[in-house]
Amino acid sequence: MKKVIITADSTCDLPKDIIDENNIIITPLSVLLGDKSYHDGVDIFPNDIYDYVEKTGILPKTAAVPPNDYSELFEKLTNDGNAVVHIGLSSAISSSYQNACLAASQFDDVYCVDSKNLCTAMGLLVLKACDFRAKGFDAKKIANRVNSLVPKVRATFVLDNLEYLYKGGRCSSVAKFGANVLGIKPSIAVDPKTGTMDVAKKYRGKIDAVYKQYINDCLKDVSKIDTSRIVIANSGGVSPEIISFARGVIEAKTKSATIITADAMCTISSHCGPKTLAIFYIRK
Repeated sequence: MKKVIITADSTCDLPKDIIDENNIIITPLSVLLGDKSYHDGVDIFPNDIYDYVEKTGILPKTAAVPPNDYSELFEKLTNDGNAVVHIGLSSAISSSYQNACLAASQFDDVYCVDSKNLCTAMGLLVLKACDFRAKGFDAKKIANRVNSLVPKVRATFVLDNLEYLYKGGRCSSVAKFGANVLGIKPSIAVDPKTGTMDVAKKYRGKIDAVYKQYINDCLKDVSKIDTSRIVIANSGGVSPEIISFARGVIEAKTKSATIITADAMCTISSHCGPKTLAIFYIRK
């Protein structure tokens, strides 16, 4: 049986040590600051984006991985005798997945999975693919197993500021609020069936109090959560005390959960802005 290589778009936002440990190959999306283009997590990082926005008042733009980048990667891996399972950013958010499928059609034993998700919620599916590979499954079976988990992923995040998501146009319902109307801090949920985003709940108050309420809301029914991995992710600027609070709630409610803390990288941060907090998990 061929060796299976797991590849994933940079939007999986997994910590580098986990990527290295699992031999995951990352395909970076592009971030555009003015007329300059950068590769997510390679030559640009979230603080570079926030500094640029603060200095210029102009929000970044992002671009999908082009088909040729996928083709070159898949060609190299398959020429070395490998099979490939690629997990992509939600097709409702980016054309990266369609581009990967276009490239994969040129090769045998390259399978693409639409995560219908983003950030480390997508990363949870990448790690499940690694789990299945460790069990000795072939590429097709891994892809099928991961596809079956896609509807079970739960991804929500709470925003401190609506400006990035509103102007980026990735969540149409945010437009209803304009920019920070009435001090609303919305929780955004990804629909695991469509991969689209919508406002799930509206919070009001100081952001640290909102974070705590959001954390408790996310974890109120842990009996339905696969506690093998739960992610606490943020886009920078969330205090260590809030991260510790989230960790404490998870530990108190689950006893044995593996907790991953992750930093959203450039593509996600470009659309959410700083001080975004997320809890991600897979339902049983």
